[in-house]
Amino acid sequence: MKKVNVGVLGYGFVQTTFHLPCYKEISEANLLAVGGRNREIAKETAQRFGIEKIYAGEDFIEKLCSNPEIDVVDIGLPNFLHRKASEIAAENGKHIICEKPLARSVTEAKAMLDAVKKHCVIGCYAENQVFIPQITRAREMIEGGAIGHVFWIRSREAHFGPHSAWFWDPDLAGGGVLMDMGCHSVEVARYLMNKSRLKRTLGVLRWFMRQRLKTIASHWSYTRARSSVSQRTVGLLMEDWT
Repeated sequence: MKKVNVGVLGYGFVQTTFHLPCYKEISEANLLAVGGRNREIAKETAQRFGIEKIYAGEDFIEKLCSNPEIDVVDIGLPNFLHRKASEIAAENGKHIICEKPLARSVTEAKAMLDAVKKHCVIGCYAENQVFIPQITRAREMIEGGAIGHVFWIRSREAHFGPHSAWFWDPDLAGGGVLMDMGCHSVEVARYLMNKSRLKRTLGVLRWFMRQRLKTIASHWSYTRARSSVSQRTVGLLMEDWT
């Protein structure tokens, strides 16, 4: 069976803690290349995970994506580079796995999806929580009618705060704790409710971000957003950087 050649963009926390170790456990995946601005860090990452090729410099995205041997590009870059990396990967005929959040805005996300459709490649959103055994079991119970009609979903997530400096700039990150962690809660709620459309949820989040963006950027305070998840179902998302 032919292995899938993976090109990895980024060598930070997300890649070295989650994505790269997981690829080493997947027999069908071959880590072919890693790219980032700093050549020394890219080289260290390649040596650590047994990656054959490295790409560095200001044009590392273009160089990695143009490698004809690469089948799929894994984007583990800061939020402000997701759209650029996705569009370049798609233009080069690469399938895409993009770390959450997908983009900083609906406009960016739509542009990424348009690129995927235009170039006939597969675009994947790397949301891990819908594969957690407890979550998949909960959905099985809901679909099996074990707990009746679900009219309330509450999701809370908290951790010690940002691990990179760019998180503190709302223009680079796209938002605060609701952007960073709320994306998990929204997707879990959608998964449990069979991915119902969330127009009202997105509206609440956009309003909340506009009203509290400066506060979130300076304090990363405890926040909550209440929204309609599906017909007759309400969701309460509680996120915290402490």
